[in-house]
Amino acid sequence: MKNLEGKVDVIMCTYNSNKPWFKRCLNSIKREIPICHFIVIDRFSRDGTQEIIKEIFPEALIIESTLNLGRARAEAIKYVDTEYFVFVDDDIELSNRWYKEITKFLSPNTGAIAFMGIPVTKWLKKFFLSTQDIAKSLKRRWVSEWWVNCANTLIKTELVKDWLPPSFISAGEDAHLSKHILSKGYKVVLIQGMYVKHYGLRGLKSAQKKLWYCSNERLLRNTNITTKILLRRFFFSPLRGLYVSIKLKEAMVIPYTILSDIYALKGWLRWNKYVMWKR
Repeated sequence: MKNLEGKVDVIMCTYNSNKPWFKRCLNSIKREIPICHFIVIDRFSRDGTQEIIKEIFPEALIIESTLNLGRARAEAIKYVDTEYFVFVDDDIELSNRWYKEITKFLSPNTGAIAFMGIPVTKWLKKFFLSTQDIAKSLKRRWVSEWWVNCANTLIKTELVKDWLPPSFISAGEDAHLSKHILSKGYKVVLIQGMYVKHYGLRGLKSAQKKLWYCSNERLLRNTNITTKILLRRFFFSPLRGLYVSIKLKEAMVIPYTILSDIYALKGWLRWNKYVMWKR
């Protein structure tokens, strides 16, 4: 299936999202996607977020809600009336020809499909790209995954109309949604070698996100993460960070690797403290 007929709805969840890159993100949506409706679930932003949205999308449907991220996404899906819709996060800038390129990978049994989000910080971008070397060496342009992120994702609507994530989810909702799609016999596809800009990954501060991510993953019973695995990663963090930093000639990789593993372990072990972080 190389092209979709007609237009698609777009969903975005926001909370004080009026950052320096926000207009670029919105304009990329307007430029790249044939939009039917722009649906926004906003957590009562007070920084001009809604005004900026209305400036670029005058007809946007903005719904104010205190729902956590997982339930906010599910609530927005109720308003979708197109065969496919797109999740785009408030810190994602879509690449040129995004819609035309991503639809080339669709097939009748594809339920969700997404591009990789790449950091804009130079050293972090370099670090991120280095993690893709294995996929490139295998010469795989796309892979079927057990989950796709919801940052820039094209989804078949009928598969997720009945999706109801746990109310506590503020992270890991993409994995929960992917499992829901997989359970219906459809595949989820994460494109390798195709990227969008991810402004939310800005450096050392982004490592802190592991707190709420791992706390939620524990309650979602992600079997790919265990205390043993996280302890082992934490123990070898300095060595891994040093090795990668020398290989990439980027000293910032060392503190980033160590902090990421510390926050991941802390979030996993103290899940009851971080699970309800609001997003």
